[in-house]
Amino acid sequence: MKTYKVLLPKTKMSKEIRIRIPSWLSEEEFKKAVNELVSELYGVASIEELRRELGIRPEDLTEDLEVYDVKELREKEKRRIK
Repeated sequence: MKTYKVLLPKTKMSKEIRIRIPSWLSEEEFKKAVNELVSELYGVASIEELRRELGIRPEDLTEDLEVYDVKELREKEKRRIK
């Protein structure tokens, strides 16, 4: 038997519940079913669910950033201010 702490949506309360998951049901399937139930009842969806629904892949969430020389930027800003 596992114990889960559940944060109730739209409230600042959490409840602790104990659930016995039958051997024929995997824990992942159980979590998925509970998440679907909560999202249906309260209109709350997990980030993973939203990403799956919108087709957002992990590689879509990365962005290449430019590398700047901080000293050069400081000097350039000093010259601009003068």
